[in-house]
Amino acid sequence: MAPSPQLRTPQPHVVARALRDRGWVLEASTDADTKLPDALRDAPPELVDWATSFARLSSADDAVWFLSAGDYRDPVTEAFAWNAFEQMSLDAAANDAQRAEITRFWRRHWPLVLSVRGHYAYLAMRDDGVIVHGEEPEFEETTVIAPELAALLSAVAAGEDIWVFG
Repeated sequence: MAPSPQLRTPQPHVVARALRDRGWVLEASTDADTKLPDALRDAPPELVDWATSFARLSSADDAVWFLSAGDYRDPVTEAFAWNAFEQMSLDAAANDAQRAEITRFWRRHWPLVLSVRGHYAYLAMRDDGVIVHGEEPEFEETTVIAPELAALLSAVAAGEDIWVFG
């Protein structure tokens, strides 16, 4: 039996254009945006390619946004850090064992989309490439949204229901 063909990641401009057509704001990346931040050093190549393809990609109300390479830079100059949910979980942890578990979780997940619309939520890429959704109050309890980034971006571009943030 032949292996199933891998889904090809849509070109970033196709996804961005589809979101722009739905009212999202797009700012093109610059050379500074394509420099790889330390937080993405061990990230899968498809995530790096996606995050360096734009400087800003957010809903019109700025309540939902894809993280760009610039968003992962330290020190964070934005009001809402790329790792804010990890920090909130660490602050709420009752003991060192919980903090260690939270740290292990986030070392295996790269946030991809953040949302502050109504409640805090995110999409992240796990270290196995699977895209998961998490939300407050237990950010580390996740649901699989897509088997890979290509599937998520294809669904976003097509306006499919997989896109949890509308």
